[in-house]
Amino acid sequence: MWVEITDGGYLHLPAEAAGRFPAGTAIVLVRRGELWLLPVSHPGAGGLLLKWRNARGDRSVLVREFLPEGTPPGPRQAFWDDEAGALRIPLAGREPGSGTPVKPAAGRVAGAQPPRR
Repeated sequence: MWVEITDGGYLHLPAEAAGRFPAGTAIVLVRRGELWLLPVSHPGAGGLLLKWRNARGDRSVLVREFLPEGTPPGPRQAFWDDEAGALRIPLAGREPGSGTPVKPAAGRVAGAQPPRR
């Protein structure tokens, strides 16, 4: 599934990914060059709020403070890791469909297209 890191440091999740976070909150870790988003059991347990973006159920969460310096914005191919119980997102930008890393450009990732909505 495709997710997107925006210029402002938000992570946009499609509804299919957001469904993994039933309480609407998550914790964020950076491990091995990836951003890991883990669901929190209930809203009172803390964590970051996944904000509603639209009626389809797409969500957005501010992860700017967790991103290593120089992390390029743009789309990422994310996957759910059942063993870790986490949505894992590579931090190096990639061209959709190519697997080829892209270099950060001023403001946007050159050649990268946002996920289709």
